[in-house]
Amino acid sequence: MPIAALAILFALQAGTAPRADNGADPTRTRADTVVVDPALLADAYLDPGARELVRRARERRAAVDQSIRAYRALARERISVGIRALRRERLLYRSETAARIHWRRFGASEIEVLGAREAIPIALPGVRVPEHIHGSLPHLAIDPAGERVVIGFGSNDGDDKSRRAFAPLATGSEADYRFASGDTTTIRLPDGREVRLVELKLIPRRRDFRLVSGSLWLETDSYAVVQAVFRLARAFDLERDADEDDVEDVPGILKPIRADIHFVTIDYGLWEMRWWLPRLVALEGIAQAGPLIRVPVRYERLYSEYEILGDTVALPPVTLALAGDSLGERCRGRGCICDGGRCRRVHVRLPDDTASLLTSELLPPSIFEEGDVLLSGDDVRNVTQILGSAIGAPAELGRPRLVWGFDRPGLVRYNRVEGLSIGARAEIELGDLAADLTARLGTADLEPGVEAGITRDGIERGYRLVAYRRLAPVDPTTRPFGFSNSLSALLFGRDDGDYYRALGVELAGRPAETRPAWYAWRIYAERQRPARVETRASLRRLLDRDADFRPNIEADRADQIGAALDLRIARGLDPVGFRWEAGLSLDGATGAFRYFRPAASLRLTAPLPGPLVGAIEGAAGTSFGEVPAQAEWFVGGPTTVRGYDPLTATGTAFWRGRAEVATSFPGARVALFTDAGWAGPREAFTADDPLLASGVGVSLLDGLLRFDLARALHAPTGWKAHFYIDATL
Repeated sequence: MPIAALAILFALQAGTAPRADNGADPTRTRADTVVVDPALLADAYLDPGARELVRRARERRAAVDQSIRAYRALARERISVGIRALRRERLLYRSETAARIHWRRFGASEIEVLGAREAIPIALPGVRVPEHIHGSLPHLAIDPAGERVVIGFGSNDGDDKSRRAFAPLATGSEADYRFASGDTTTIRLPDGREVRLVELKLIPRRRDFRLVSGSLWLETDSYAVVQAVFRLARAFDLERDADEDDVEDVPGILKPIRADIHFVTIDYGLWEMRWWLPRLVALEGIAQAGPLIRVPVRYERLYSEYEILGDTVALPPVTLALAGDSLGERCRGRGCICDGGRCRRVHVRLPDDTASLLTSELLPPSIFEEGDVLLSGDDVRNVTQILGSAIGAPAELGRPRLVWGFDRPGLVRYNRVEGLSIGARAEIELGDLAADLTARLGTADLEPGVEAGITRDGIERGYRLVAYRRLAPVDPTTRPFGFSNSLSALLFGRDDGDYYRALGVELAGRPAETRPAWYAWRIYAERQRPARVETRASLRRLLDRDADFRPNIEADRADQIGAALDLRIARGLDPVGFRWEAGLSLDGATGAFRYFRPAASLRLTAPLPGPLVGAIEGAAGTSFGEVPAQAEWFVGGPTTVRGYDPLTATGTAFWRGRAEVATSFPGARVALFTDAGWAGPREAFTADDPLLASGVGVSLLDGLLRFDLARALHAPTGWKAHFYIDATL
């Protein structure tokens, strides 16, 4: 279902209304089945200029763009899909295409493929020619007078209502949008002429994921759309927007499932001093599956080298089916695209030597190229600036949603403090704000936990304000409340988390979810108290009465006001190539304890001779001032030195290192590793007598899932198994 949600990843050709017969009633759709309420027409325009802009833009579409009989153009397309879990972002899928388009209004169009390649790095090695290239490229042949430009994932189906909703300038769109005139600006063309542009603001009437908010920039001489910038009026939410049967078919561990488009931009270029045609089409979006997995999506399409054959006057509306065309019915088979009830055949031609497509000069040097490729950083900044002033839909109080138990990951957990802890969560939306309330109770400690939060996700950054009374983990990176640790505690009597009780409030910030997570900050005021082990129950204890959980940390009582900042930079997307990542964390607090803690880390991955890859990782940190026990540095456990229990070594300073050698196939790797680390008093910082371990591991999907069997080589020695996510290899 996340892919179904990502079907929203489209870009409409802004201002493209269905072609209407002469004298058509402007309050009806093309199918003449939907009548717009006169009251909506009365308040659809917030100023007289907006009404005129919409009228002239609609007239322009019905005239000039239908005068184009044929065109040739070079099109380049790039699709990138990532997967983000905890701190590391991986490239899940990427495809790149270059093609020569020969579009004809009458007859079949042609696409000559000049370059094409795709990669699924975390599962399959190497780069290949896309298997279904014939079916994936016809959308590149845009009809200049069509209803929309579909980006990659779009469907040719859809009723008149959904088409009107997607196209703000379609006839009858007043039922879904209000309009306002905005700023004006001037651009200079290559020949020195200046063109004046005026902004038309799109204001959705309701918070519907099928509607958009943003701006159209119109050229004041011809009223052609020169730029369109918009985003969804609201994110898609499976539990809110899908059929009940679809929701029930999705396991609770994958919920919530959401998808959003943070921006779409369509830029037009003036060709032969007459026709404005798409130059750049791009979007960024995000899909969510469960509390941890994020799937960022970036789509880019660039057109250039237009050659246009057109008439000096507009063609009359086409009413006959011509060779290669079908009006009012769907053509069948691959290479058929439909737009507004009109279907057209598009022939895709490949060279005899398809392997030559992989090395086309029209493609970037590497499919793992990072940074600006088709969409520049200046383009992104321009888009976010426009959307920052966009008027959204009126704030609506959404329908409250209540989930509990296994309906949502994390609401049921097991640990040695709470025992079996079951929670319930209520969620409600008000405009751009989302509020939530979570309550839980543990069967062992009978201590109620409550967390009330407000979240706002913006174009460039997101914020969360939360008040809480909760059991807090000493080291959140071990994910002690996750499914793996809960299962380990229940079955084997092994709980890798350490906990203290916290009562407080915090404000946190991070980049927008479509952006790389290069920073995160937190400001808090918190009362911290120790937590005791409250249960000894586990399946292992039923078989061995001597089996018991290890003690919990002896946390200090403290009332603290503090702040934390994490900075991270990562480069390299090829799982069998060179990659590096560096991080810096700073946190400090005042109150019962006054301290400051800096730490830094560095991770390198590189290919080795033969079918092998290697990785090294190092980190070190210290602290200044008086540090409470729960804020000391710890070494031991799956995130530091495997083979040891967490908190085997503690202190006000630490260092640790890892080295691994693994098979190169990223989908499933076998790795040999060794870990070393030390923690202790800052003044006794030393490399002597560290904790040392070695072992073997199995990695799936480029380290997204990892299982290790490690042997502690220094006292306390022994074997331990670790299962966790987000590994180095």
